[in-house]
Amino acid sequence: MLEAYGLKTHMWNNNLRSTFLLIAFPILLLCLAYGILLVFFGLTSDGNIEQGLQAATNAIPLAVPTTLGLAGGWFGIAFFGHQKIISASIKSRALTISEEPRAYRMLEALCISRGQTMPRLNVIETEQMNAFASGIRDKNYQITLTRGLMNHLDDAELNAVIAHELSHIRHKDVRMLIIAVIFVGIFAFVGESVVRGIFRTNLGRTDHHRRSGGGNAGALIFFGFAIIAVAYLFAVLIRFTLSRKREYMADAGAVELTKDPDAMIRALEKISGRAQLKNVPDEIREMSLHNPRVGLAGAFATHPPIEKRIDAIVKFGGGRRGTASAPRSRRAEAMETKTSTIDPTSRTPWKR
Repeated sequence: MLEAYGLKTHMWNNNLRSTFLLIAFPILLLCLAYGILLVFFGLTSDGNIEQGLQAATNAIPLAVPTTLGLAGGWFGIAFFGHQKIISASIKSRALTISEEPRAYRMLEALCISRGQTMPRLNVIETEQMNAFASGIRDKNYQITLTRGLMNHLDDAELNAVIAHELSHIRHKDVRMLIIAVIFVGIFAFVGESVVRGIFRTNLGRTDHHRRSGGGNAGALIFFGFAIIAVAYLFAVLIRFTLSRKREYMADAGAVELTKDPDAMIRALEKISGRAQLKNVPDEIREMSLHNPRVGLAGAFATHPPIEKRIDAIVKFGGGRRGTASAPRSRRAEAMETKTSTIDPTSRTPWKR
Protein backbone atom coordinates (compact mmCIF):
# COMPACT_ATOMS: atom_id res chain seq x y z
CA MET A 1 0.00 0.00 0.00
CA LEU A 2 2.96 2.35 0.49
CA GLU A 3 5.39 2.75 -2.38
CA ALA A 4 8.78 1.08 -1.90
CA TYR A 5 8.05 0.42 1.73
CA GLY A 6 6.76 -3.08 2.34
CA LEU A 7 5.38 -4.73 5.44
CA LYS A 8 8.50 -6.85 5.88
CA THR A 9 10.69 -3.76 5.73
CA HIS A 10 8.54 -2.13 8.38
CA MET A 11 8.87 -5.16 10.66
CA TRP A 12 12.66 -5.23 10.22
CA ASN A 13 12.86 -1.52 11.02
CA ASN A 14 10.79 -2.02 14.16
CA ASN A 15 13.13 -4.78 15.30
CA LEU A 16 16.12 -2.47 14.67
CA ARG A 17 14.44 0.37 16.57
CA SER A 18 13.73 -1.92 19.51
CA THR A 19 17.39 -2.95 19.53
CA PHE A 20 18.45 0.69 19.33
CA LEU A 21 16.24 1.51 22.32
CA LEU A 22 17.84 -1.27 24.35
CA ILE A 23 21.33 0.02 23.48
CA ALA A 24 20.60 3.75 23.85
CA PHE A 25 18.78 3.46 27.15
CA PRO A 26 21.82 2.58 29.37
CA ILE A 27 23.82 5.39 27.75
CA LEU A 28 21.10 7.98 28.41
CA LEU A 29 20.64 6.58 31.90
CA LEU A 30 24.32 7.09 32.72
CA CYS A 31 24.08 10.66 31.41
CA LEU A 32 21.14 11.16 33.73
CA ALA A 33 23.15 9.74 36.64
CA TYR A 34 26.07 12.07 35.82
CA GLY A 35 23.76 15.07 35.85
CA ILE A 36 22.31 14.02 39.21
CA LEU A 37 25.84 13.68 40.65
CA LEU A 38 26.71 17.19 39.46
CA VAL A 39 23.61 18.59 41.14
CA PHE A 40 24.46 16.65 44.31
CA PHE A 41 28.05 17.96 44.47
CA GLY A 42 26.89 21.47 43.66
CA LEU A 43 24.55 21.38 46.63
CA THR A 44 26.82 19.67 49.14
CA SER A 45 30.39 20.81 48.46
CA ASP A 46 32.30 24.07 48.32
CA GLY A 47 34.70 23.05 45.56
CA ASN A 48 35.09 24.84 42.25
CA ILE A 49 33.54 23.73 38.95
CA GLU A 50 36.56 21.68 37.88
CA GLN A 51 36.60 19.81 41.21
CA GLY A 52 32.87 19.16 40.94
CA LEU A 53 33.20 17.76 37.43
CA GLN A 54 36.12 15.56 38.53
CA ALA A 55 34.23 14.30 41.58
CA ALA A 56 31.17 13.41 39.49
CA THR A 57 33.37 11.64 36.93
CA ASN A 58 35.12 9.63 39.66
CA ALA A 59 31.77 8.68 41.21
CA ILE A 60 30.25 7.35 37.96
CA PRO A 61 31.89 3.87 38.18
CA LEU A 62 30.40 3.48 41.65
CA ALA A 63 27.01 4.71 40.50
CA VAL A 64 26.79 2.41 37.46
CA PRO A 65 25.82 -0.83 39.28
CA THR A 66 23.20 0.89 41.42
CA THR A 67 21.74 2.88 38.53
CA LEU A 68 21.54 -0.03 36.12
CA GLY A 69 20.33 -2.35 38.88
CA LEU A 70 17.43 -0.09 39.80
CA ALA A 71 16.57 0.49 36.15
CA GLY A 72 16.76 -3.24 35.45
CA GLY A 73 14.43 -3.92 38.36
CA TRP A 74 11.97 -1.32 37.10
CA PHE A 75 12.13 -2.72 33.58
CA GLY A 76 11.59 -6.25 34.87
CA ILE A 77 8.50 -5.23 36.81
CA ALA A 78 7.14 -3.27 33.85
CA PHE A 79 8.01 -6.07 31.40
CA PHE A 80 6.05 -8.69 33.29
CA GLY A 81 3.36 -6.47 34.79
CA HIS A 82 2.69 -3.82 32.16
CA GLN A 83 -0.63 -5.33 31.11
CA LYS A 84 -1.99 -5.17 34.65
CA ILE A 85 -0.73 -1.59 34.94
CA ILE A 86 -2.44 -0.66 31.66
CA SER A 87 -5.71 -2.35 32.60
CA ALA A 88 -5.76 -0.62 35.98
CA SER A 89 -5.00 2.81 34.50
CA ILE A 90 -7.80 2.68 31.91
CA LYS A 91 -10.24 0.46 33.83
CA SER A 92 -10.53 -2.11 31.06
CA ARG A 93 -11.69 -5.69 31.54
CA ALA A 94 -11.52 -8.93 29.62
CA LEU A 95 -14.36 -9.95 27.30
CA THR A 96 -15.63 -13.47 26.90
CA ILE A 97 -17.15 -14.96 23.77
CA SER A 98 -20.58 -15.06 25.45
CA GLU A 99 -20.45 -11.31 26.17
CA GLU A 100 -19.30 -10.16 22.74
CA PRO A 101 -19.48 -13.03 20.23
CA ARG A 102 -19.34 -10.73 17.19
CA ALA A 103 -15.95 -9.11 17.99
CA TYR A 104 -14.59 -12.33 19.49
CA ARG A 105 -15.37 -14.36 16.36
CA MET A 106 -13.88 -11.69 14.11
CA LEU A 107 -10.62 -11.68 16.05
CA GLU A 108 -10.55 -15.46 16.09
CA ALA A 109 -11.11 -15.72 12.33
CA LEU A 110 -8.42 -13.15 11.54
CA CYS A 111 -5.90 -14.96 13.74
CA ILE A 112 -6.72 -18.33 12.19
CA SER A 113 -6.29 -16.87 8.69
CA ARG A 114 -2.68 -15.94 9.53
CA GLY A 115 -1.82 -18.76 11.92
CA GLN A 116 -1.36 -16.23 14.70
CA THR A 117 -1.85 -16.73 18.43
CA MET A 118 -5.11 -15.07 19.43
CA PRO A 119 -4.68 -12.05 21.74
CA ARG A 120 -7.00 -11.49 24.67
CA LEU A 121 -9.95 -9.21 23.92
CA ASN A 122 -10.68 -6.35 26.35
CA VAL A 123 -13.24 -3.57 26.56
CA ILE A 124 -13.31 0.00 27.92
CA GLU A 125 -16.83 1.05 28.89
CA THR A 126 -17.02 4.38 27.07
CA GLU A 127 -19.04 5.60 24.11
CA GLN A 128 -15.92 7.12 22.55
CA MET A 129 -14.68 5.15 19.54
CA ASN A 130 -11.11 3.91 19.80
CA ALA A 131 -8.95 0.81 20.17
CA PHE A 132 -5.38 -0.20 20.87
CA ALA A 133 -3.15 -3.25 21.07
CA SER A 134 -0.66 -3.90 23.86
CA GLY A 135 1.84 -6.52 24.97
CA ILE A 136 5.37 -7.70 24.35
CA ARG A 137 5.10 -11.47 23.92
CA ASP A 138 2.62 -13.86 22.32
CA LYS A 139 1.42 -14.92 25.77
CA ASN A 140 0.31 -11.45 26.84
CA TYR A 141 -0.81 -9.62 23.70
CA GLN A 142 -4.17 -7.90 24.11
CA ILE A 143 -6.53 -5.92 21.91
CA THR A 144 -8.75 -3.41 23.69
CA LEU A 145 -11.89 -1.96 22.09
CA THR A 146 -14.20 0.73 23.43
CA ARG A 147 -17.89 -0.02 23.86
CA GLY A 148 -18.74 2.85 21.52
CA LEU A 149 -16.63 1.28 18.79
CA MET A 150 -18.49 -2.03 19.02
CA ASN A 151 -21.88 -0.30 19.23
CA HIS A 152 -21.52 2.04 16.27
CA LEU A 153 -19.45 0.19 13.67
CA ASP A 154 -20.97 -2.36 11.34
CA ASP A 155 -19.44 -5.81 10.94
CA ALA A 156 -17.07 -4.91 8.10
CA GLU A 157 -15.86 -1.75 9.84
CA LEU A 158 -15.30 -3.45 13.19
CA ASN A 159 -13.48 -6.27 11.44
CA ALA A 160 -11.20 -3.71 9.77
CA VAL A 161 -10.40 -2.03 13.11
CA ILE A 162 -9.60 -5.37 14.75
CA ALA A 163 -7.41 -6.24 11.74
CA HIS A 164 -5.64 -2.88 12.16
CA GLU A 165 -4.81 -3.60 15.80
CA LEU A 166 -3.82 -7.17 14.99
CA SER A 167 -1.45 -5.76 12.35
CA HIS A 168 0.27 -3.65 15.03
CA ILE A 169 1.01 -6.92 16.85
CA ARG A 170 2.16 -8.67 13.68
CA HIS A 171 4.42 -5.75 12.75
CA LYS A 172 6.04 -5.59 16.24
CA ASP A 173 4.82 -1.99 16.69
CA VAL A 174 3.32 -2.86 20.06
CA ARG A 175 6.51 -4.30 21.52
CA MET A 176 8.53 -1.31 20.35
CA LEU A 177 6.07 1.21 21.84
CA ILE A 178 5.83 -0.62 25.16
CA ILE A 179 9.63 -0.65 25.51
CA ALA A 180 9.77 3.06 24.68
CA VAL A 181 7.03 3.86 27.21
CA ILE A 182 8.84 1.90 29.95
CA PHE A 183 12.12 3.69 29.26
CA VAL A 184 10.60 7.17 29.24
CA GLY A 185 8.68 6.32 32.39
CA ILE A 186 11.95 5.59 34.17
CA PHE A 187 13.44 8.93 33.09
CA ALA A 188 10.31 10.82 34.11
CA PHE A 189 10.23 9.14 37.52
CA VAL A 190 13.92 9.76 38.23
CA GLY A 191 13.80 13.34 36.98
CA GLU A 192 10.73 14.22 39.05
CA SER A 193 12.19 12.52 42.13
CA VAL A 194 15.42 14.53 41.84
CA VAL A 195 13.60 17.84 41.46
CA ARG A 196 11.27 17.12 44.37
CA GLY A 197 14.13 15.96 46.57
CA ILE A 198 16.13 19.09 45.89
CA PHE A 199 13.34 21.53 46.56
CA ARG A 200 11.95 19.70 49.60
CA THR A 201 15.10 18.76 51.49
CA ASN A 202 17.64 21.10 49.88
CA LEU A 203 20.13 18.34 50.83
CA GLY A 204 21.28 20.18 53.98
CA ARG A 205 22.73 23.26 52.34
CA THR A 206 23.77 25.93 54.86
CA ASP A 207 24.05 29.70 54.68
CA HIS A 208 27.84 29.38 54.91
CA HIS A 209 27.79 27.04 51.92
CA ARG A 210 25.70 29.48 49.91
CA ARG A 211 28.07 32.34 50.73
CA SER A 212 31.35 30.50 50.18
CA GLY A 213 30.59 28.47 47.10
CA GLY A 214 27.37 29.89 45.74
CA GLY A 215 28.75 30.82 42.32
CA ASN A 216 30.50 27.54 41.64
CA ALA A 217 27.63 25.58 43.14
CA GLY A 218 25.14 27.42 40.96
CA ALA A 219 27.13 26.61 37.83
CA LEU A 220 27.41 22.92 38.75
CA ILE A 221 23.70 22.72 39.56
CA PHE A 222 22.80 24.46 36.30
CA PHE A 223 25.11 22.16 34.31
CA GLY A 224 23.71 19.10 36.09
CA PHE A 225 20.12 20.10 35.40
CA ALA A 226 21.03 20.79 31.77
CA ILE A 227 22.36 17.23 31.38
CA ILE A 228 19.27 15.80 33.11
CA ALA A 229 17.01 17.84 30.84
CA VAL A 230 18.87 16.81 27.67
CA ALA A 231 18.82 13.12 28.63
CA TYR A 232 15.11 13.29 29.40
CA LEU A 233 14.43 15.24 26.19
CA PHE A 234 16.27 12.64 24.13
CA ALA A 235 14.26 9.87 25.79
CA VAL A 236 11.00 11.67 24.98
CA LEU A 237 12.09 12.45 21.41
CA ILE A 238 12.97 8.80 20.86
CA ARG A 239 9.39 7.94 21.75
CA PHE A 240 7.83 10.68 19.64
CA THR A 241 10.05 10.13 16.63
CA LEU A 242 9.13 6.47 16.37
CA SER A 243 7.90 6.48 12.80
CA ARG A 244 4.29 7.50 12.23
CA LYS A 245 4.40 5.12 9.29
CA ARG A 246 3.30 2.48 11.79
CA GLU A 247 -0.31 3.72 11.43
CA TYR A 248 -0.15 3.72 7.65
CA MET A 249 1.31 0.22 7.74
CA ALA A 250 -1.33 -1.01 10.18
CA ASP A 251 -4.01 0.40 7.84
CA ALA A 252 -2.27 -1.47 5.01
CA GLY A 253 -2.20 -4.61 7.14
CA ALA A 254 -5.94 -4.28 7.80
CA VAL A 255 -6.63 -3.98 4.07
CA GLU A 256 -4.41 -7.00 3.41
CA LEU A 257 -6.21 -9.07 6.04
CA THR A 258 -9.79 -8.08 5.20
CA LYS A 259 -9.48 -7.34 1.46
CA ASP A 260 -11.90 -4.47 2.13
CA PRO A 261 -10.28 -1.00 1.93
CA ASP A 262 -13.67 0.73 1.98
CA ALA A 263 -14.44 -0.73 5.41
CA MET A 264 -11.21 0.73 6.84
CA ILE A 265 -12.05 4.12 5.31
CA ARG A 266 -15.59 4.05 6.71
CA ALA A 267 -14.29 3.13 10.15
CA LEU A 268 -11.81 6.02 10.14
CA GLU A 269 -14.51 8.45 8.95
CA LYS A 270 -16.84 7.40 11.75
CA ILE A 271 -14.12 7.48 14.39
CA SER A 272 -12.94 10.99 13.43
CA GLY A 273 -14.05 13.44 16.12
CA ARG A 274 -15.26 10.68 18.43
CA ALA A 275 -11.98 9.11 19.54
CA GLN A 276 -10.98 11.26 22.54
CA LEU A 277 -10.31 9.01 25.54
CA LYS A 278 -10.66 10.99 28.76
CA ASN A 279 -8.68 10.22 31.91
CA VAL A 280 -6.38 7.92 29.95
CA PRO A 281 -2.56 8.27 30.19
CA ASP A 282 -0.83 9.85 27.21
CA GLU A 283 1.17 6.64 26.73
CA ILE A 284 -2.06 4.72 26.05
CA ARG A 285 -3.32 7.36 23.63
CA GLU A 286 -0.09 7.00 21.68
CA MET A 287 -0.87 3.31 21.14
CA SER A 288 -4.49 3.88 20.14
CA LEU A 289 -6.13 3.66 16.73
CA HIS A 290 -6.40 7.45 16.60
CA ASN A 291 -4.90 10.07 18.92
CA PRO A 292 -6.58 13.46 18.38
CA ARG A 293 -3.91 15.26 20.43
CA VAL A 294 -1.27 16.70 18.13
CA GLY A 295 1.00 18.61 20.54
CA LEU A 296 2.91 21.74 19.48
CA ALA A 297 1.61 22.61 15.99
CA GLY A 298 1.65 18.91 15.13
CA ALA A 299 5.40 18.62 15.72
CA PHE A 300 4.94 15.87 18.29
CA ALA A 301 1.85 14.24 16.79
CA THR A 302 1.95 10.50 17.37
CA HIS A 303 -0.53 9.71 14.58
CA PRO A 304 -0.92 11.09 11.05
CA PRO A 305 -4.21 12.94 10.40
CA ILE A 306 -7.13 10.70 9.52
CA GLU A 307 -7.49 12.52 6.19
CA LYS A 308 -3.96 11.56 5.18
CA ARG A 309 -4.55 7.96 6.23
CA ILE A 310 -7.68 7.83 4.11
CA ASP A 311 -5.78 9.40 1.19
CA ALA A 312 -3.19 6.62 1.45
CA ILE A 313 -5.86 3.91 1.43
CA VAL A 314 -7.54 5.50 -1.59
CA LYS A 315 -4.25 5.92 -3.48
CA PHE A 316 -2.55 2.65 -2.68
CA GLY A 317 -5.34 0.35 -1.50
CA GLY A 318 -8.06 1.10 -4.04
CA GLY A 319 -10.48 2.45 -1.44
CA ARG A 320 -13.32 4.91 -1.99
CA ARG A 321 -14.21 7.98 0.03
CA GLY A 322 -17.57 9.05 1.40
CA THR A 323 -19.09 5.60 1.83
CA ALA A 324 -19.68 5.99 5.59
CA SER A 325 -23.10 6.85 6.96
CA ALA A 326 -23.75 8.44 10.33
CA PRO A 327 -22.92 6.13 13.25
CA ARG A 328 -25.88 3.97 14.26
CA SER A 329 -26.32 1.74 17.25
CA ARG A 330 -26.35 -2.01 16.81
CA ARG A 331 -29.84 -2.06 18.31
CA ALA A 332 -31.10 0.21 15.50
CA GLU A 333 -29.45 -2.01 12.91
CA ALA A 334 -31.05 -5.08 14.45
CA MET A 335 -34.48 -3.43 14.35
CA GLU A 336 -34.01 -2.54 10.69
CA THR A 337 -33.08 -6.13 9.92
CA LYS A 338 -36.18 -7.45 11.66
CA THR A 339 -38.54 -5.03 9.93
CA SER A 340 -37.05 -5.37 6.44
CA THR A 341 -38.86 -7.53 3.91
CA ILE A 342 -37.18 -10.02 1.66
CA ASP A 343 -38.67 -11.23 -1.58
CA PRO A 344 -38.83 -15.03 -1.19
CA THR A 345 -38.82 -15.47 -4.96
CA SER A 346 -35.57 -13.58 -5.46
CA ARG A 347 -32.83 -15.64 -6.98
CA THR A 348 -29.13 -15.25 -6.17
CA PRO A 349 -26.05 -17.30 -7.09
CA TRP A 350 -26.30 -18.91 -3.62
CA LYS A 351 -30.09 -19.54 -3.68
CA ARG A 352 -31.79 -21.45 -6.46
